[in-house]
Amino acid sequence: MIVKAKDGLSCMDKYIFLHIKSRFVRNILLKSIAKAGIGILEIMDQDDLAIKLDAYGDYIVLFITEIVDENSPALNDVVEYLRNRYPSVPVLALVYKDTYETVNTALKLGVKDILFLTKNSENYVKAIQDKMAKYYETINKQEKETDLSGLIHENISVKESLNFELKRAIRGNYSISFILAHLSGHEPEVVSSIINTSKKFIRDIDKILSIDDDTFIGAFPFVEKANVPLLEEKFRNAFKNESKKVGIHKKFCLFGVTFPDDGDNLDELLSRLEKGIANMLAINSVQTTLNSLSATDIENFKKKTRQFKKFF
Repeated sequence: MIVKAKDGLSCMDKYIFLHIKSRFVRNILLKSIAKAGIGILEIMDQDDLAIKLDAYGDYIVLFITEIVDENSPALNDVVEYLRNRYPSVPVLALVYKDTYETVNTALKLGVKDILFLTKNSENYVKAIQDKMAKYYETINKQEKETDLSGLIHENISVKESLNFELKRAIRGNYSISFILAHLSGHEPEVVSSIINTSKKFIRDIDKILSIDDDTFIGAFPFVEKANVPLLEEKFRNAFKNESKKVGIHKKFCLFGVTFPDDGDNLDELLSRLEKGIANMLAINSVQTTLNSLSATDIENFKKKTRQFKKFF
């Protein structure tokens, strides 16, 4: 099921995925998210998730699930599939029992944000709205640094170079991947240093083009979509070497697209890149770590198992 915001609000570039069976809770979330002007996609199972990620994966900003059965294979499959495909997308788990087993399940799934709905259901509306308000603020925040469209399209030499590489791929009938990288909270020389480091692992036929002091884009002929994550990891490692020159508000966002998988013309591919980076910036600025746990809850869970020591 796809739900879009009412009152003329546009939600085509941001979607929250819901994996919720409770009708009462789902109804609260649907109304809240639609009112916030964000798109909604309801997920039935792993197969349904796979289909919707293929179509809307570039636009997902939050995944919400619920933990009812701590031993549910279906829940494990859904969350694991999402984290493998889009590991940076935040996952919010709604739970109805404040037990060790429930929290342990969340931790094993890699869920870092839990909302406990363990009290009177009359309080659910306020609890859910308070939690979601924090996400809405971040998701809808318009940051100047995410306005990458003008940078690329106004840089004629960069666009012409990318278009040239794409045309060669079309004529030669081979794949070509583009990776857009955007960095903030850094010294001026960091981006150029990352580009120089990348020359150690890219090929002669690859191109790295600087867009501005914060942004660069790479063109990689004959690189298929399945291999893009490997390239992205190499760039992340190059960024880690520059960590001492980066401030506390650092963000290094990478997003890749591939011809013909993600589009058959440059404007379409660039649009997906720009939206992907914008969503990554929004996602990365959501900082939550099991912040629904009270101090008493934390102490109780710490006493029950040593496993929790590394989280506190």
